[in-house]
Amino acid sequence: MGLMVVGVLIGTFIAHVVCKRLLTAWVAAKIQSSEKLSAVIRVVEGGSGLKVVALARLTPIPFGLQNAVFSITDLSLPNYLMASSVGLLPTQLLNSYLGTTLRTMEDVIAEQSVSGYFVFCLQIIISIGLMFYVVHRAQVELNAAIVACEMELKTSLVKGNQPNSSGSSFYSKRTLTFSGGGINIV
Repeated sequence: MGLMVVGVLIGTFIAHVVCKRLLTAWVAAKIQSSEKLSAVIRVVEGGSGLKVVALARLTPIPFGLQNAVFSITDLSLPNYLMASSVGLLPTQLLNSYLGTTLRTMEDVIAEQSVSGYFVFCLQIIISIGLMFYVVHRAQVELNAAIVACEMELKTSLVKGNQPNSSGSSFYSKRTLTFSGGGINIV
């Protein structure tokens, strides 16, 4: 388990630094054309950043895309590593558990018993079910955080206030583009 955590930290660190150094301009250009990704950036740079990163790691969104998107935020590297590690922990624990306890097909075939096949199939079904449940819950929470941020942005725009950037430089570094309900603000 310790080796797994160290491997996750090293891999996440390298991916984040490489994306931050090499892909920042390209990712920023692509994100401006996507309202959903722009909302994710606003949420990450707001108060829910750690939660969003951790939940995103539980979803089936490709890690390469996640690394690229999160690398352009102002989330500090230690916080990013912590949130990523926490978010990856359930999946890594499940993988570790399955790797150490799941019977191999060779063991089941060699034993040739109905109970062996039953236990093997039951472990597979429980694992798949648990994976789908965790992914579903993470997607629901992530979508709720994005909707809450969008509602806050709409409310602040309707009141005529500037969006609350919470000390982040997303709004100052990039052009804020919001399209919704017939309102286009650049």
